[in-house]
Amino acid sequence: MKNTILALACACTAAGALFAAPVELLEPSDGAVVPTLTDPQKAYLAMPRDERRGKFANASYRRNEMGLPAETVGGVKREAYWPKTVRLAWKSEDGVEYSVKVVEKKSGRTVFDEKVKGGEAYVDNLEIASGYEWSVASGDDAAKRTFRTEDKAPRLVRYPGVPNVRDLGGRIGLGGRRVRQGLVFRSAGLNSNASDTYYTREELERMGRTEELGKSVEEARARLARLEAWQKEPATFDRRDGEYVDWTSWHPNDPPAKFLSSRIHRARELIKKGGEAKVKKGRKAGRSRVEGERGEYICSRFGIKSDIDLRSDGECYGMTGSPLGPAVTWFHYSSSAYGGMQSSKGRDAFRNVFRVFLDKNNYPIDFHCIAGQDRTGAVAFILNALLGVSEEELSLDWETTGFWNRSSSFNHEKNYDHLVSGFRKKYPAETINESVEKYVVDLGFTKEEIDSFREFMLEPASSVQQ
Repeated sequence: MKNTILALACACTAAGALFAAPVELLEPSDGAVVPTLTDPQKAYLAMPRDERRGKFANASYRRNEMGLPAETVGGVKREAYWPKTVRLAWKSEDGVEYSVKVVEKKSGRTVFDEKVKGGEAYVDNLEIASGYEWSVASGDDAAKRTFRTEDKAPRLVRYPGVPNVRDLGGRIGLGGRRVRQGLVFRSAGLNSNASDTYYTREELERMGRTEELGKSVEEARARLARLEAWQKEPATFDRRDGEYVDWTSWHPNDPPAKFLSSRIHRARELIKKGGEAKVKKGRKAGRSRVEGERGEYICSRFGIKSDIDLRSDGECYGMTGSPLGPAVTWFHYSSSAYGGMQSSKGRDAFRNVFRVFLDKNNYPIDFHCIAGQDRTGAVAFILNALLGVSEEELSLDWETTGFWNRSSSFNHEKNYDHLVSGFRKKYPAETINESVEKYVVDLGFTKEEIDSFREFMLEPASSVQQ
């Protein structure tokens, strides 16, 4: 009797599994168009140019409103510079595991494939204006639907551990052709900058070198006196000063007076705290931002083959390759930014950088400085201008960094305007695109090379979105 009851129970369980409720998809509806930007992000990007410019320079707006509030997913607040997630939802049963998959229709590539318990999943890093098929399966039962992402640039990208990332592609270029997505990404640095290291007092005592602390104090106070003298008599300021030269890589258009004010304040604070007593030990390479699973995700999801690093030798001290690993080729070309793109340093750097972009074997490419805004923004401007992206869209691409950098000192007047005027003054033309093309030709590149870059980076005119 006991065996009979057990057999019936097993039979009922099997029957229950056999006749389990079929998978029922809820959202998005079949064929729906879904956004990849949040409403606050789109609200800024939709403003007229003059209004955007004013908002961008407004400290309160930048700090409290631009792109805010950020999206919250599962009770966790995301970053305001990340793309909006697409929520996939279905009717679920307790304890049941579902296989969720998202496939890009154009390429047939699977961009999301996870096991989920519950009735929802969140997907990001999707291309804009693209078709996707999504499916949910449990056992032998599965359901499928399609959706399309909104045609609204930029394509923001989430690199785990790395801020201020987006696809260079997605905007409309020459002949109404869209710049191809998934080939070129602009980001902040994939590792931190190198930094100086200092001996501890205990280390100096063991080595019998404590007298150097006194020397360090003297040098710190002498440095402060020198800075204050330059501030008092600006005509005597030495623009070859090593600290100032490094400063200009970050702030190419700020006047020396701002550098002096900043460094004098810092020096006084250090002396007040007694922190000036340091003896330099050496320098250490910057810490990776993409170690472990972070880098594995970036490489597998985006297929990065080349890492173009625009930072200085000092920032890249100790580096011998890309933080993404030996499978990624590291190109290091110390660049300038904004008006500095017309200097010999800026011109030489872009000449080397563009050669990387002319070799199709180097794609997909990630290029960056440390913040992904100034040197990176200048290179992005040139590349997109060559591809025929409008001046309005060029400015929007640069402004998108404002979702991350909330300082109003990063603005058009101090930064972006110098980039545009540098090309207009030296290479007069009817459009900024023509000015940039003249610049690239003047660097020694041929019309055929530029056309080859365009042909590779622009979607075919006859292409049909899937």
